[in-house]
Amino acid sequence: MGALNIFSRNIKWRFQNPVTIFMTLIQPLIWLVIFSTLFANSSQGGANYTAFVLPGILIMDVLSGAGISGIATYSNKAGGSFYRMVISPVKRGAIVLGHILDVAALAFMQVAALGAIAFLMSVRMATGLLGLLLSTILLFCVVFFVASISYALSMVIPDENAFIAMANTFILPLFFLSTALIAKAQAPPIVFRIIISINPFTYAIDSLRNLINDSYVNWTEYGIAIGLFGALGIIAFCIAKNAIKREA
Repeated sequence: MGALNIFSRNIKWRFQNPVTIFMTLIQPLIWLVIFSTLFANSSQGGANYTAFVLPGILIMDVLSGAGISGIATYSNKAGGSFYRMVISPVKRGAIVLGHILDVAALAFMQVAALGAIAFLMSVRMATGLLGLLLSTILLFCVVFFVASISYALSMVIPDENAFIAMANTFILPLFFLSTALIAKAQAPPIVFRIIISINPFTYAIDSLRNLINDSYVNWTEYGIAIGLFGALGIIAFCIAKNAIKREA
């Protein structure tokens, strides 16, 4: 059983339980509509607020979906499928990768829905097809990192309620203490600007905002974001793989 087989099995389960898709999709859609409506007359950097806030909502989508994705581990353990995978010849890295691919598929379904709603609200990708491709790669790197961390945590936290509590403790602060809703220069005290600066998701949001709102690609900004999440993703993947070995 390789990563693709695990991914295929997870996708079949997900479509047999469509509520898992709906519940993780509805919150970002609501947030996008609410913030765009409340701040319809706001302007950030010359762009309408829907275009400004969309990158932050996309990252929130990834954070909320991939961040709690590890909860599936508890169901797999309860049903015994996790332990069957562990004692099978499948590589530990393939188990983690199958989980990540499943989370990425769900995340990009949600991203496509958000993109369609944003399109109806007059948001366009200023950098065209290149920007769309670069955004997809960056979002996948973010999913890779967050899903790996979530899976690793599910290996070391024995109770799913504790897992959900920990995930929720970090997801919202990471979202609000970033440039998701306001520019860094407009953050209140300097201590918040410092926190926003060290939040890795700030760099992903700023790069996505550049690709959506500007007619040029800021390669330096994009390179920092992709390099940061590429490195974090590799580290998180190794941690998750080792966590499975310890669990076995």
